[in-house]
Amino acid sequence: MKRFLRILFLLLCLAAAGIALLFVSHKSLYRHADAGAHSLKVLSYNTQRMGGFAKPEKNSVIGYLRSSDADILCLQEVEVYKSHKYLTFKELRKALKEYPYFFCDFKIDNKRRQYGNVVFSKYPLANTGTVGFDSRGNMSSRCDVILRSDTFRLFINHLESNRLEQNDIDSVIQTRSLSHGRLMDKLQSAGRLRRSQAREVRRCVKSSPYPVIVLGDFNDIPLSATYLTLRMGLKDCFLRTSNLRFGNTLVWHRFGMRIDYILCSPSFVPVAFRTDRTSGSDHYPVVATLTW
Repeated sequence: MKRFLRILFLLLCLAAAGIALLFVSHKSLYRHADAGAHSLKVLSYNTQRMGGFAKPEKNSVIGYLRSSDADILCLQEVEVYKSHKYLTFKELRKALKEYPYFFCDFKIDNKRRQYGNVVFSKYPLANTGTVGFDSRGNMSSRCDVILRSDTFRLFINHLESNRLEQNDIDSVIQTRSLSHGRLMDKLQSAGRLRRSQAREVRRCVKSSPYPVIVLGDFNDIPLSATYLTLRMGLKDCFLRTSNLRFGNTLVWHRFGMRIDYILCSPSFVPVAFRTDRTSGSDHYPVVATLTW
């Protein structure tokens, strides 16, 4: 009887955790508050190498960005080339000419290509820089946005990737075990790095003299230590506005996850949020409207 009760208790705990994950991952728990006097529409998008670095007229990512009507575009995994055979940064700038201000924080910048985070803005940018942490290909960037008499600080994040490959998935399917092969090693190693990176970003957020917007591809789910560290003291714009709507930003092997976020200081009021089911990348872009 005791064994049965222990098993029943465990099943109830797992069910409760599953329900909590469903709501925190996919659905909002709040309705938005009253709008403020000023508003700003911010977009975050992991572009997956800028839509395959196609030229602007054939690039679905650029086409989407031009139609987004956002005030600030915060892009991760931007990849452009020096050769005119592929998309160049000059062509990207020209295609997004309605955004006169920009900030490039390239993790890779050599004679052949440039890769990293890029911000395009309708408002002046200042005090740009990189959040320093250890990673081979991921990064976080920061810049201040000056909007009339107000200033706020943006943190654009592309935290550590799991770097899973098809053979990792195949080994799990064949052995029916998550512990087989390199998969668990990759997940645990990337998780440790993300937690360390999140702590460094959090340290910079705490030292900001201005209200902050923390966004980007966290590469982790809403119940993770990564997300909880970064969300501390901030509002999750999705949870605050998107009542009873699904929030997956990545569909991977038919499994949906919310790993792209827009968080903001309490002084902002999130009044709208959407996840655009657009093509061109393995991620969906997220767009938040903030007032203050």
